[in-house]
Amino acid sequence: MTQSSDRWNPFRLVDTLNFFGEVPFVGNIRWLQQMFGAASNPQAPATSEIQPESEIVLLSDEGPEADALTTMLRNQGKQVRSQIQPADSPLPETAPNRIVNTQAIVWKGVPDDEECLSAQIDDLTSLPTSEEHLLFDFRMASSDGLGEIWGAVDDVVMGGASASGLSILPGYARFAGNVSTANSGGFASVRTRNFEPPFNLQNWQGIRLVLRGDGQRYKVILRNSNSWDSLAYCTSVDTEAEQWIGIDVPFAALSPTFRAKTQPTAPPLDPKTVCSFQLMLSKFEYDGNKNPHFRPGAFFLDIRSIGVYRAASAPKFVAIASSPSQAETYITMLAQSGLPHQVLVKTEPSFAEKLGSVIK
Repeated sequence: MTQSSDRWNPFRLVDTLNFFGEVPFVGNIRWLQQMFGAASNPQAPATSEIQPESEIVLLSDEGPEADALTTMLRNQGKQVRSQIQPADSPLPETAPNRIVNTQAIVWKGVPDDEECLSAQIDDLTSLPTSEEHLLFDFRMASSDGLGEIWGAVDDVVMGGASASGLSILPGYARFAGNVSTANSGGFASVRTRNFEPPFNLQNWQGIRLVLRGDGQRYKVILRNSNSWDSLAYCTSVDTEAEQWIGIDVPFAALSPTFRAKTQPTAPPLDPKTVCSFQLMLSKFEYDGNKNPHFRPGAFFLDIRSIGVYRAASAPKFVAIASSPSQAETYITMLAQSGLPHQVLVKTEPSFAEKLGSVIK
């Protein structure tokens, strides 16, 4: 964790300006740094690459039959997970569950399981369905890669004494430090270098974050401009102490601001040109108001992932009955549910072919 005192540290200001390639009253000199061997700014993936991963969810008791069914589906080139929320889900402690990036749900029936199926159908019809694509998956990140993209922007840039940084821990990144109100300061943040070219997120609905904080209120900030001190698109999110939470921020909910003052006449965020991302803890809210959950001193915000999301239609429900008579019952139950569905019988000829053809 980066330490701070109540004294302004000019060396930290130099480090910040050097990381982002900024010179006061001159502007961005990243191009000049690159001429002398500095790494290029990160590149956002092409729009065609920003696609969700589609999986098949297998609802089944463990055992040889479930293993055989999983193997069959994988041999057909399909990704399979064993339940709606897998064991390594980034939301192990949050409710309600979500159906995310799911192409189909496969129910492997056993005799006399109609009551269980009915309860499962009730759950599925109540769960929100969405697609997502992870832009920053800190579960898979490396310290080297992180250090090339994210840097601290604390109130040292205006004479303050706060200090922070982003580090990799097993399974997540931690934004942490010490925020001080000395010298009229009171904010700490981490920000990405500008992506060149920027992210084109026009086909998505908003930003999805998986966070665990200390109970304080943090800001999520996106920018359309690669200028250092530019219009920022902000929202505030509250954290629950020591609890992982999933937060969806629609692009439409991001307010244009400049130095913590809202700009009502400014255009809304353009998702086609998202140049940078920033996370901030600040005693300032907006337009002179104070952050009601702010407290000076040590803080932390853990981040599992930052991605984009959009609403999706309900996935197909494929029920595999253990007998023809059970299949008839399944058909009646699913017809009443309104879910898109298909019922197969595991004993019928060409079962594997039929299963592959209904899940495309």
